Amino acid sequence: MIKINADISIADRWPLNIFPIAPGQQRQFVSSGTDYILLRNASYSSHEVDFKGVHGALAVSAETEYTVCCGMDASAFVVRYPGLRLEEQRYFTQKNLDIGNLSYMDGGTNTTAINPGRLGDPVVNYVHFPSNMYQTLHTHPSHRVGLILSGNGKVELNNKEMFNLEEGSAFFMRRNELHNFITGDVPVVLFVFAPDSGCGPTDEVNALKVRTYIGQQRGQQNDER
Repeated sequence: MIKINADISIADRWPLNIFPIAPGQQRQFVSSGTDYILLRNASYSSHEVDFKGVHGALAVSAETEYTVCCGMDASAFVVRYPGLRLEEQRYFTQKNLDIGNLSYMDGGTNTTAINPGRLGDPVVNYVHFPSNMYQTLHTHPSHRVGLILSGNGKVELNNKEMFNLEEGSAFFMRRNELHNFITGDVPVVLFVFAPDSGCGPTDEVNALKVRTYIGQQRGQQNDER
C-alpha cells in the first residue's frame, strides 16, 4: 500500500496510470483511454461540463480534453485505464459527506458513485466509515485507489504495520493485500476506485430487459384494425 504523491504507473493485471493534482495546482489532460477523476473540493472543466469546488467522481471517455484545478483546500486524482474505451461520460457529486445508500461491513455504508456499464467494468464507490470502527480483516481481488474526502484514520496491514489516512490524501492498494480500516473519534469518508466490478448489468439481466414483458395477446378488436 502506498501514498500517491507523484505520477505512478501500475503494470499488473489491470494497468493503471495515476496522476495527482496537489493543492494550489492545475493540470490539463487528454484522455487516451477512460479516465476516472476523483475530486475533493476541486474543480473540473471540459467542453461539455464545468464543476466548481465539488466532492465528485467522474468517468471521462477517450480523447476528451479537460482541466482539473485545486485550490489550497482541495485535492484530486486522475486514474487512467488505458485499455478501456467507454463512449459515455458519467458524473457524480456529493454535497454533504453523510452516510451512503447501501450497507457495508462493520457499520460502514457506501453509494455507487460511478456505476459499471457492464458487469466487470470499473466502479467508483463513495464510502462512509463511522467513528470508532475497527474493521474486519479482509482482501480485495483487484487494485483499489482511494481519495480521503474527510477525516483521518489508519489501515492495519500485515506485521502490525499501520498506514495513516489523512484528509485530502490518496492511496494505492495492490490486489489481495490483507488489511482493515480503523477510525477514531470522527468518521472517515472517501472515494474508492476499483478496476473491476463484481456486479452490474449483463445482456441477460439489465434494467430495460427485466422490465420488458412478452407473450401478451391483443384482443379481437385490436386485431381487426
